[in-house]
Amino acid sequence: MCNRLSIAFPVREGFVESDATIRVVWQEHRWNTGMTTRCWFVDPASVCAEEIQERDICYQQPDQYCTQSV
Repeated sequence: MCNRLSIAFPVREGFVESDATIRVVWQEHRWNTGMTTRCWFVDPASVCAEEIQERDICYQQPDQYCTQSV
């Protein structure tokens, strides 16, 4: 069995800006396996794709991961 830890960091998000509010509609995460996934916070059919703006998320990844032995 593989003992690999799966950890993801947010790297990009899509948002809709209306009036004075910003609503994040999805967020992409990059996993330590190299895979990128997108998590939707709203039904994609309920948002006009042309209204979604995208921005990168600057996230400082820790140099080391601490694990505890039980």
